[in-house]
Amino acid sequence: MTQATEITALKKFVRATNFLATSQIYLKNNVLHKKPLSHNDIKPRLLGHWGTCPGINFVYANINRLIVNKNRPFIYLVGPGHGFPAVQANLFVEGSLSHYYPDVIPYNEDGLIDICNKFSAAYGYPSHANPEAPGQILEGGELGYSLSVGFGAVLDNPDLIATVLIGDGEAETGPLAASWYANRLINPATDGAVLPIVHINGYKISGPTRMGRMSHEELELEFRGLGYHPIIVDDELEEDVYIQMAQAMDTSYDMINDLQARARQGEDIVKPRWPVILMRTAKGWTGVEEDNGEKLAGNCDSHQVIVNKCATNKQHLDALDAWLASYKFNELYEMNAQGELIFDKDIQSLIPTKEICCGRQHLAYGGEVVRALANPDLNKLSYGPEVPRGQRGYSMNKMGEWMRDAFKLNRDQRNLRIFSPDETYSNQLQAVFEETARAWQWPMEEWDKDMARDGRVVELLSENLLFGMLHGYTVTGRHGMLPTYEAFSQVISSMADQYCKYVYASQGVHFRKPLPSCNVVLSSLLERQDHNGYSHQNPSFLGAMLEKHPKIISAYLPADANSTLVYTEQAYAGRDKLNIIVAGKKELPQWLNLEEARKQAKDGVMVWDFASDENPDVVMAACGDYVTQESMASLVLIREMLPKVRIRFVSVTELTSSGLGSLEFQAKPWLMDEVFTADKGVVFNYHGYPNTIKKLVFDYKGSKRFRIKGYEEEGSTTTPFDMGVRNGTSRYHLVIDMAYKLFQQGVIDETQHVAITTDMLQRLVEHRNYIKAHGVDPENIENWVWTR
Repeated sequence: MTQATEITALKKFVRATNFLATSQIYLKNNVLHKKPLSHNDIKPRLLGHWGTCPGINFVYANINRLIVNKNRPFIYLVGPGHGFPAVQANLFVEGSLSHYYPDVIPYNEDGLIDICNKFSAAYGYPSHANPEAPGQILEGGELGYSLSVGFGAVLDNPDLIATVLIGDGEAETGPLAASWYANRLINPATDGAVLPIVHINGYKISGPTRMGRMSHEELELEFRGLGYHPIIVDDELEEDVYIQMAQAMDTSYDMINDLQARARQGEDIVKPRWPVILMRTAKGWTGVEEDNGEKLAGNCDSHQVIVNKCATNKQHLDALDAWLASYKFNELYEMNAQGELIFDKDIQSLIPTKEICCGRQHLAYGGEVVRALANPDLNKLSYGPEVPRGQRGYSMNKMGEWMRDAFKLNRDQRNLRIFSPDETYSNQLQAVFEETARAWQWPMEEWDKDMARDGRVVELLSENLLFGMLHGYTVTGRHGMLPTYEAFSQVISSMADQYCKYVYASQGVHFRKPLPSCNVVLSSLLERQDHNGYSHQNPSFLGAMLEKHPKIISAYLPADANSTLVYTEQAYAGRDKLNIIVAGKKELPQWLNLEEARKQAKDGVMVWDFASDENPDVVMAACGDYVTQESMASLVLIREMLPKVRIRFVSVTELTSSGLGSLEFQAKPWLMDEVFTADKGVVFNYHGYPNTIKKLVFDYKGSKRFRIKGYEEEGSTTTPFDMGVRNGTSRYHLVIDMAYKLFQQGVIDETQHVAITTDMLQRLVEHRNYIKAHGVDPENIENWVWTR
């Protein structure tokens, strides 16, 4: 095909998809514009974002051209949020909609009527890219995540090219700004490539963008400084923008192909300079130029629905009529005897074969390609029966050993990664470096440790970037984990919410199968952030995620290392979930053998018989590892003071938004009485904000018996034990609370209650004086040992 023929085909393709995008925004009747528009053809409620649609269509056509010419798999991520009418127009033209929805969206006029009537309508199609649409891997309602998701998708997919269209408004967001640094992490020998295209149309919703007011020289300097090879396409240059874009795509493809070929032949490519296309086209390009003297095309006023009174205003209706007529859509198709649309042969030349068109890219359907992990042997990793109950050990170290063995067992599958914001060592996962290393494509010094071109630990100091990459990696069918300091996980709260929405919306889509779980590990917990201080004491991510759908979110708070191993295995085996594992990295008592840990993980709630009495007078419960230690210590204290009092200890290790324990446990509400008794007082010690547990037990008829302890937003630079003291979760506070419950129930009298309370308060005063004098906790607290 000659260049002139290709350019003709591209222009026709974009004309067709621009027409179809416009029709979706405005029309309920006359969707093929076979006659002049009437007011009755216009939807009663106009929604949508026109301004970004022409750019999306322009890029889609150019991707199709490369797919056809190179026969190579591409995936297209659309960053500009609400440009779905353009995406859907292309999915219709390439036949993906009629493939997945043959009865609803046939490849004929009825199919176009469907997408027009249902676009941005109740129970219809959203205004942004969504999992109900073929080929999409990102719930596109929130800006800033497209590039990082694209980088995650190409890891370990060496043939894939992810073309990511980035709006120049989107480029101003923090997550997107950090995502440019992922070029340090992509290995041209073993990974695919990302081709970023920044759509510089100059405007956001009501004002100019930063890049829109930058010169070509400034743009080139910025992206060269970021390590990219910028290629500028500008519709104000003398050369036809279609020719410019085709050449830019060809140059980018050749650069990618060259880098990958050289690396795969053994060349060590330091600082691979990947291409980025900086594409200037007017916002609302090809739309209405002005209305009542106000500039529309090429201005922020074209951002959403322009000439938006077509249902009642003749001037607006005429403007829309002329706009649709300008595309001459009637010249671009015919209908066969069966009523199917037959597009012009030039348009057909840009429609890839069904197997590799963007909407049917198999990697966009990760549930179809996922392979289960080969799991490490927990019997070899766990603390065995020879370890006495209460002996100290390390949860995060054991998780690191599990990950090390998992990397080894799944080495050939190349379907497992850790995405760690510079905290792999700090969070005690260093065992993984016995098997793999940190990925790094830029220069390495001889003193650098645990770094390699082909490392499987993706480490950069940006939670936003790494969570986006984890998203892209899991939705394309692989397995991953993001470990981070608990206090900083709130940075990704909104991104995690978008991931959950993607998963939830996917579950009702017939062509999407369950995805591997996205696993977030919170360590460096608030109870041991005494040395880093108040800024590092923040468990709010946990509470935020426990507002989400219970079938998608599970929070695991294992009490010890063996339970951590069990929940790590369980998290990776899960599908269509976001799992949160909360585990401390410091030395803590080990409570359960492996068999007991597996039994508890089934329900997420268990009475610890070894720490409990029959027919209890009071119940002590704990959720979290550090608070479990304090709770167990409180049992020792109160039994010394009240040897005849009977106490039950309940360990809670799983939470969902619908309650304590697993969904299986929650399905049997009577178990709450069996576990917590029907009428005894309960002191519940929780890692995190007390209100989280209060909400989870609100519907339980016995919730008024609960005294819930947790982080009260008190903290500073202090000692570890004093963190619990400041928030009322220390063993002394728990004894006070249990004594009060016992007094309320008439188990002890007022004299005993006052004596115990006075004793505990005195110990708290003594502790405070001690740490102020010595700077550390007393020996009997620092090295406390469990006794029964």
